[in-house]
Amino acid sequence: MSVPRDLTGKVALVTGAARYRGIGRAIALRLADDGADVVVSGRPRTGPSLLQHEQDMNWLGAESLAEEIRGKGRRALAVDCDVTKKDQVVAMTAAIEAEFGRLDVIVNNAGVPSNAGASPILDTEEDVWYETMDVNVNGVFLVTKYGGRLMRDSGNGGSIVMIASLAGRVGLVDYGAYCASKFGVVGFTQQLALELATTGIRVNCVSPGSHSTDMMDGTIARASEKYSLPDGAFKEQLENFIPMGRQGKVSELAAVVSFVCSSDASYVTGQTINVDGGARLD
Repeated sequence: MSVPRDLTGKVALVTGAARYRGIGRAIALRLADDGADVVVSGRPRTGPSLLQHEQDMNWLGAESLAEEIRGKGRRALAVDCDVTKKDQVVAMTAAIEAEFGRLDVIVNNAGVPSNAGASPILDTEEDVWYETMDVNVNGVFLVTKYGGRLMRDSGNGGSIVMIASLAGRVGLVDYGAYCASKFGVVGFTQQLALELATTGIRVNCVSPGSHSTDMMDGTIARASEKYSLPDGAFKEQLENFIPMGRQGKVSELAAVVSFVCSSDASYVTGQTINVDGGARLD
């Protein structure tokens, strides 16, 4: 059973929260369970951008998630935002200030897998490389810059959490653009933590291993196709590699994010925490 944290009175922003089977949704719901009012953002999800299971349940992206949060008795705001667009990030920050007057938590979850697992760097198309860096690095910078200013001006300290990946801890064959972008997120975390250490704003990074999400399903499918593996074979190999012998649950990852956002982690900053079932021990 998860341990509740007290985030009552806090306002949290979770980016990349428009998928039903995504890390962002799990984090947003956990923060709401722990007392926070939550702003959820993502690119608009309609029509072809919705997976079949999302279409079947009439999932509407961030707005559907906001309704779930309101159902928990918390205030919620859904914002369509492409984190690579400065004007949209600035507008989102202004909307948060207008609605809540403060910002206490930023979870930089928005990211793209690009073609992780599909091709080596020398065969990676330039547009894939640029898009990966734009979302996974530049988007994190923009949200942190403008959201962080609101957090600083609120004068209550706060917590900024980057969602990286084990691919940001060690190089992986054929993960070139994705690895490079997530290594950048880990370095950005350390730099920002030093710069904000005296402000009361803590900055940490959470690095997921393999979790049961639509994004991970896509990575597994690409690898299975590349190596001509039957259904389920690559996932089985992956789970055999993990000491705990299974994929993580998104709720387990969300619990760690909630911890670093809470006062229980008041002396923790600049750290990268692996949530991976023991796959990495550094």
